[in-house]
Amino acid sequence: MQRVAASSLFGKSNRLRELFLFLCRRKAADPVGAVHEQEIGVEVFSRRPDYDTTQDAIVRVQVSQLRKKLEQYFASEGRDESLLVEIPKGAYTPVFRNRGAETGPERPPAPPAPAKAPLRWRFAVVLLLAAAVILLLAGVFVPWGPKSAARPAREVDHLWFQMFDNGRPTCIVVSDAIVGLFEDALQYQLSLNEYRDKVFERLMNERLRDPAEKRRWKDLNASYFTHFSDSRLAATFSILNAGRSLPTEIMFARDFTVTYLQSHNLILVGTRRTNPWVDLFEDQLNFRSGFVEGDPMTSYFDNRSPQAGESSRYAALWTRQGYCRVAFLPTPNHSATVLLISGTDMPSSEAGGQFINSEAWVQKLAAALNVGRHSKFPFFEALLKVDYMTWNTLKFELIAVRTHPS
Repeated sequence: MQRVAASSLFGKSNRLRELFLFLCRRKAADPVGAVHEQEIGVEVFSRRPDYDTTQDAIVRVQVSQLRKKLEQYFASEGRDESLLVEIPKGAYTPVFRNRGAETGPERPPAPPAPAKAPLRWRFAVVLLLAAAVILLLAGVFVPWGPKSAARPAREVDHLWFQMFDNGRPTCIVVSDAIVGLFEDALQYQLSLNEYRDKVFERLMNERLRDPAEKRRWKDLNASYFTHFSDSRLAATFSILNAGRSLPTEIMFARDFTVTYLQSHNLILVGTRRTNPWVDLFEDQLNFRSGFVEGDPMTSYFDNRSPQAGESSRYAALWTRQGYCRVAFLPTPNHSATVLLISGTDMPSSEAGGQFINSEAWVQKLAAALNVGRHSKFPFFEALLKVDYMTWNTLKFELIAVRTHPS
């Protein structure tokens, strides 16, 4: 265990090393017991005991990376090790075996695997399920019947009507979850131009050496996946617009083009890493997002003009707290409007969506901007601090507000 953990392959990844040592010690303490995802999330990644593994995939992602590291180690630095450590797919409990143990009696051939559905059909199923989720959410929030949904609370309705009732349809752009994982694999953040031009294969060839890994990412980069929280926010925002009979479209980030800015209002949901179109507006903002690769990774907002009591930088603390910027801006030609909900990560972005849809928080925002009962909201930026440890209850606070020069 110590030789593997001390190898150069684990030298730049404290997180994977800690995960590896935890799994091995857990196996030694309970040789016949299985280790579970929830336990790993709590013990290694400081998650709450009741955290939702269906929405937080950190354990699955990190164990997948660990499997690759172990394969690489025993094929290179550890090629003379007599004992191998493996983590079978679909499990989290490590298996120890002698290197020559595979040369035993021949096993009967496995039954042929069922043919996989064509890729396009699998994508269609994913999209169909996403549509079902949105319809289900609409069923939760909107009473069925001939009448439209009950109007949201007064302040939310006031703000929402002002933002998007300008004769233009609204396009909600949800994040591209795959691109965030792709950037992690490359240890590289794509520019907006690279994302727009879809240069994924070129970047794979430049930055990845393993042919099998290249093939995996070629398949993954052809996939369309977004975070469930983004789908939930898109459903909520669509319902708000439906209450005012405002037309709304929902679009995946990879299908968006700047031509929509000439004809649509825009809602961008997600981090700068998973929704690179946020970069179109970064230069106009006081709170600017940034990200630094490494161990640990650092995601932050820089405060260009700190006021009394404010920090010049608000950096997320991994597994503890994050930040979200909610900004209401005009489009470049001032013909429509833009709402940005961009957090340091997924839970922070979800907190921003809850903030802009909460009567109590919109009232606090109106007070901070000195907006009276019959006054218009100015273009603005709001910065939220989000407590990860209580994300399930969406605990956050408003820590800074700015009016936009426009």
